[in-house]
Amino acid sequence: MEKTTPPANRSAPLDALRAVAVLLVLGRHFPEARPGETLPGWMELWLRGGWIGVDLFFVLSGFLVSGLLFREYRRFGEIRYGHFLARRACKIYPAFYFMFGAVLLFAAQMGRPFVGWPVVLSEIFFVQNYGPALFPHSWSLAVEEHFYLLLPLLLLAVRGKSDVPFARLPWLFVAVAVLALAARIVTTQTLDFRLKTHLFPTHLRLDALLFGVLLSWATQFHPAALERVWARFRWPLAGAAGALALPAFFLEIGSGWYLHTVGLTGLALASGVLLLFALRWPGAWRPLAFIGAYSYSIYLWHIPVRFFGLAWLPREASPLARGAAYLALSIGIGIFAAWLIERPFLAWRDRLFPTRSQAAPSSCPSISPGDRDVRHRAP
Repeated sequence: MEKTTPPANRSAPLDALRAVAVLLVLGRHFPEARPGETLPGWMELWLRGGWIGVDLFFVLSGFLVSGLLFREYRRFGEIRYGHFLARRACKIYPAFYFMFGAVLLFAAQMGRPFVGWPVVLSEIFFVQNYGPALFPHSWSLAVEEHFYLLLPLLLLAVRGKSDVPFARLPWLFVAVAVLALAARIVTTQTLDFRLKTHLFPTHLRLDALLFGVLLSWATQFHPAALERVWARFRWPLAGAAGALALPAFFLEIGSGWYLHTVGLTGLALASGVLLLFALRWPGAWRPLAFIGAYSYSIYLWHIPVRFFGLAWLPREASPLARGAAYLALSIGIGIFAAWLIERPFLAWRDRLFPTRSQAAPSSCPSISPGDRDVRHRAP
């Protein structure tokens, strides 16, 4: 059991933000009201705006994953592309493929027709945000997978040769943010609204992930400057973040152009501000940190729970009872699956591909696009 114990060096504030993100998404997928039923007002708001939890996940992922690479670079002067992808694969693939296989087997046992090989291959190869998909939530995993493939290459491209590593990163973020917003506007002007075309494609969502990267860069390489800005503007930023996030709870997604164009830019900025607040008030977040440590597995399983796990509830169960059962089962099964699959594979990963972000630096710093012997002098 010791090998599957969660790492002691986890960040409670960031785990708590993961919990906030996954709880928001769970609210978005609450079981629908039946004819004649009325959902409580707070549940309606949660259901309407919970989709913004994905944007919070994107900013968090950009911050955390790039932080690993930045720390590796500061210690070794290099980023090993293959090593990075191997660690990511051990984190993402086993838990997802286990859930996917379990759902297919369970559906077959219930007499459901086979979904078809195009759907299976699209999910297996993480292109379900562009191709056919079995699940309504796995598209975000595809976006993050594409980001993992791109990030080390982008950092390699902007590493620079000055005394300030990655000095061109802010300009990269601005360029990507402008292009992503322009692409969202063009999509809105040329296509009828569909989640698949307006919210799911990677090229429309990379700005949120890169904003997390930008915050991580500022935190690690320019902490004093970031603290000065934060000390002076934190409350105006908090007000702006609230103003940017609130429309998602009062406007229906797809009811107009704002939420899926400029609104997505605003949600990325609001998520970044929330992240900075969480890092500076760690004690306030600890009660949520336990759930956040299992957020990936909970996220994976909440849709299967919604479709299969509530079938045994009595037909006369109230919306609150169905919602409570859905939340409890999603969290409980997610935690169980994490201990069964995710934790053992992470322990195995740490033996085969030890993290380089906390290891001792080598005596010959370099930067390479992969595990090949391609070297450049570190700045």
